[in-house]
Amino acid sequence: MQVHQLAQQVGQRAVVQERARLELAPARNHPAYGHHGTPSLPPGPLVLHGNRLEWLADAVAEWLAAHPLAPLAPEVMLVPSNGMAEWLKMSLAQRWGVCAAAQVELPARFIWRLYRQVLGGHTVPLESALDKAPLTWRLMQGLAQWAEDPVFAPLKAYLGQGRQATTRRWQLAQTLADLFDQYQMYRADWLDDWAENQDRLRTAQGGVLPLPGDQAWQPELWRRVLATVTEDADRQGLRPVVHRRAIEALRSGQATAHGLPSRVLLFGTTHLPASTLDLLASLATRIPVMLALPNPCGVYWGDILDGRELLRASAKRHQGRGLDLSQVPLEHMHAHAHPLLAAWGRQARDLVRQLDAFDESQRLQAALDLPRIDLFDDHPAEGLPWLGQVQAHIRDLRPLHEHPSLTLDAQDQSIVFRRCHSLVRELEVLQDHLLSLMAAPSNTPLQPRDMVVMVPDIATAAPAIRAVFGAVPRHDPRFIPFDIADLSSRDLSPLLAALDWLLRLPQQRCTVSELRDLLDVPALRHRFGLPEESLPRLNAWMEGSAWRWGLSAAHRQDLDLGAAGDTTSGLWALRRMLLGFMSGPRGGAEFARIAPYTEVGGLEAEWAGGLALLLERLLHWWARLASPASPREWAERFRALLADLLLARSEDERQTLAALDKALSTWLGHAEQAQLDAELPLDVAREAWLNAVDEPSVNKRFKAGGLTFCTLMPMRAIPFELVALLGMNEGDYPRRAPRNDFDLLALPGMARPGDRSRRDDDRQLMLDALLAARRVLYVSWAGFSPRNNSEQPPSVLVAQLRDYLARGWGEAAVQARTVDHPLQPFSRRYFERGSALHTWAAEWRGAHERPEPRLPETAAAAPAEADAPQAVRLKDLARWLKNPAADYLRRALQVVLRNPEEAAGDDEVFSLDGLAHWQLGDAALQSLQAPLLALCQEGGTRAAQAQVPVLMDALVQRWTRSGLLPLGAPGAYGLARLKATWQHSLQAWLQALQAWPVALGPLALHRPHAQAPLDDWLTGLRSQPQAAGALHWLDISASKMALPRSRKDEPDRVRPEKLLSAWLGLTALAAQGQLAGLTLVGADATVRLEAPDADSAGEVLDHLLSIWAQGQTRPLPLTLKAGLAHALGQDVAKTFEGDARQAGDLDHPAVARLYPNADSLLVSGEFEDLAERVYGPVVAWAAKAQIDWHGPAGDDGDDREALAP
Repeated sequence: MQVHQLAQQVGQRAVVQERARLELAPARNHPAYGHHGTPSLPPGPLVLHGNRLEWLADAVAEWLAAHPLAPLAPEVMLVPSNGMAEWLKMSLAQRWGVCAAAQVELPARFIWRLYRQVLGGHTVPLESALDKAPLTWRLMQGLAQWAEDPVFAPLKAYLGQGRQATTRRWQLAQTLADLFDQYQMYRADWLDDWAENQDRLRTAQGGVLPLPGDQAWQPELWRRVLATVTEDADRQGLRPVVHRRAIEALRSGQATAHGLPSRVLLFGTTHLPASTLDLLASLATRIPVMLALPNPCGVYWGDILDGRELLRASAKRHQGRGLDLSQVPLEHMHAHAHPLLAAWGRQARDLVRQLDAFDESQRLQAALDLPRIDLFDDHPAEGLPWLGQVQAHIRDLRPLHEHPSLTLDAQDQSIVFRRCHSLVRELEVLQDHLLSLMAAPSNTPLQPRDMVVMVPDIATAAPAIRAVFGAVPRHDPRFIPFDIADLSSRDLSPLLAALDWLLRLPQQRCTVSELRDLLDVPALRHRFGLPEESLPRLNAWMEGSAWRWGLSAAHRQDLDLGAAGDTTSGLWALRRMLLGFMSGPRGGAEFARIAPYTEVGGLEAEWAGGLALLLERLLHWWARLASPASPREWAERFRALLADLLLARSEDERQTLAALDKALSTWLGHAEQAQLDAELPLDVAREAWLNAVDEPSVNKRFKAGGLTFCTLMPMRAIPFELVALLGMNEGDYPRRAPRNDFDLLALPGMARPGDRSRRDDDRQLMLDALLAARRVLYVSWAGFSPRNNSEQPPSVLVAQLRDYLARGWGEAAVQARTVDHPLQPFSRRYFERGSALHTWAAEWRGAHERPEPRLPETAAAAPAEADAPQAVRLKDLARWLKNPAADYLRRALQVVLRNPEEAAGDDEVFSLDGLAHWQLGDAALQSLQAPLLALCQEGGTRAAQAQVPVLMDALVQRWTRSGLLPLGAPGAYGLARLKATWQHSLQAWLQALQAWPVALGPLALHRPHAQAPLDDWLTGLRSQPQAAGALHWLDISASKMALPRSRKDEPDRVRPEKLLSAWLGLTALAAQGQLAGLTLVGADATVRLEAPDADSAGEVLDHLLSIWAQGQTRPLPLTLKAGLAHALGQDVAKTFEGDARQAGDLDHPAVARLYPNADSLLVSGEFEDLAERVYGPVVAWAAKAQIDWHGPAGDDGDDREALAP
């Protein structure tokens, strides 16, 4: 029978059902009046089961349309989640054209309103005095008074004493409030016994067990909490009491205090607490109650698992496959069960069992010979795709030994598995897969709205999702519109994230990166008059003024870090900015031992004023938030903080501020209800306030019209054409849910049908996801380690699914649909002929489809090109020589990989390592060369040499007051070392200037080449008055130039990598017939070299240009340190990988990305030839160097200088 025919019969059955019900129970009286006082549908329950949610929605739509309510009467629909609410409303709107007057809500909210309608608002408060939120604050208040009692000794041991005792008390109060809230929902009989001083536990079978001795404090705590509810009205308004009274009132047949809804629809849930089902059964005596519930199996399957004795079904709704499962012994049930239902379906099974006592449909069917009220498809497994076959076997409760032997179509990709190296790679692979599916020809092409991607933790995955799917611009054909659901308000709203940070001010270090993030929030910028275009300038000012962390010296002192003083704090850096603004761009004298930061000026200077005002308000709130306060005082502070620091301009910001104010009022009301007047610390007040903003609601958006990313959440069996499960790693899913030692619900033998369990939730979610997919089920996990490529297992649930599929259809079918993807998205495997891998990333394809030229012997061997090649400059060659891998990634792929320590630092300088020495030395050269050259011209070399210590002292003092040097003893040691080094170097440089006093202008360099002609200028050349034709290149560098001998029979040797730029320039000069020697002054020594050999210079340069051209089309297996090691006859592998003492090529992320180990570098066999041609000539030239040490040879240093440019 077709779905719409079944749906119509469901609607036509209402009157017949009423007659049959009266015949079966003539003594029962069923009032049939809605809240408008007009006759409505006869009361009673109606349960629809189906394995396809869209069919259930169609049936519900037919039934509702056949029996319309009075105008403006709300249609009450209960759903388990916001996603289900949105899907149901959209489904009804598509069918009717509009979905209006639909009161779609979560069951808990409806149930409390129903209590008030049945019993009257005067006897049922708006909120129970012992709901979770107010109960938390009653416990918070009570634990402070009761913890000294001996019975609460276990709690006192946890609470402890001291500064953190209040915070711990609040955390414990939250946990206990949640536990007692569960007891009120699932174990009201326990609480009734405890209130009567009967400390015992009732079981589902009616038995009674003694309470474990170490848990005797729980009944006493409950009695103490009850004693705090002093008003009789509040006691009568407790949830278990109200629940019993409402059920009694509904079943009594007496009139209710207020009108009831015309009817109630419960849609789409796979779990119902027993108390909720009891209430709905009682409500069904007054009004029609329809339950439209997804059921994976068309055969009664309530007995396929252990625990049948918990709820013995008196009637079996479905008889399937000619077998009455009620007659099968329990020990044989596993042979008649579907393995996935048995492993994952406990929650849905419990609901089937509970409905046996609620659902009258089978009795009605037997009495009236009606069609079954079940909407299950009847397609046989034969002829269906693989996913459809699996769903059909679950529908028919077909165990493995009854599976028919079916051969899958080789093109069947309805269930696929992907193994990657990380979540980012999983997303990249998924993106390509979705693009392929949407591009495939089909009568019903897939759209982004037809697909959902679920992950175990959406908050963790959100940045990666935005990095992959958000990186494609909207105009790109590969763009897939997407939306991320289930993020908390703090994750979604920059304003809330900023507020969360502001409310942690007393504990924050207040780093400069945190301040930058704060300035990204529009509401905060608007309050201080800072436009968005000011951010780059403000960031540059904060970085340049050495703003590192801390608001002020007092702020640091409060963090017990007062020894750091105020240098590099926010107030110190701001004073530098303002002093620089007042002194002008040329700077001025220091004031109060603070060096001015002179970059602030012009019309942009007003932004510094806004920054100063922000800092002043942060200091104010840091002081004000530090002291504890009562809830009412906190509310006043929080409202003042919002007004002081945030200014809403957009509608979203105004709504967020309104939600914050409402949450604050709610929290304040709960605290007053609990009579809490004790002072609370900031962390307790902050979390109490912000947590209230994240309360669940059906108003939160789930589907926004594009691809939906969401968390694997309970009761979200919404159908999608494609369901993708990502991040299904072992240990990540099922999610770990550590049990509290005092959770009595988890004791052996205490389980009851309808109980909630995170373990069962996650298994039910896996079953729901499998059944919700209509065309494709896509599962991926990090199957390989990104470090060593070792295999990693998937989630145990994925392993169970794969095992079931392998046993039912063969291991070959599973393996054929499991694809392993490489670590990099640009791997060549994606572009090899016959490869099963595919990518839509055209930029990677373009990089691989270029022809690979063979290594030419000479430049003349390269064929001429029609278009003139672009000229090469010396700095291009130098950059490539220093790191061919990084240069290729930057030029060909626009990818720049940096070491983590290169990020902007939030910490002040603690020591001067080799890299810091180089950076400061380079800054010293930039500052001192010009004044020293001027002194040479005015008074000669001796006058300039005499001023070197004076200039160095002034520069170092300026650095110290600019926050560039370490403080205390490390700073003093670093200063002494720095001054000694550069005084020697500058003296040597001045001495060399005396030998070559005449500065020459730039000299043109040109070298024709078919692939990479050289065209540049060479600067830094000098000559002598007496020998005008002699050329010499004189330069000074912040790097160390030489290595001392390691043995007495070995000479000192120069560091060839430090000569690369000089060697390139002088070789190009020699190639055009002009020779020039070299004097290079370094931090440790002065190196002197004759000009490169003029006869071989042209050939060397041609080889270098040819190899450089080849390196622009593909990454060459060549690195600087390994290449030099080969030319020097050293251990290449050891040099490449480095060790604890010596950094290797592998320490650079670009090299590590292309060549993860030495074998990958050497495997092609090209390395040796490339190293000899590229680095051999510079090593041979460097071996002729004359080294003049400035101090003791081999002064200590740090190899991290190698990271410097």
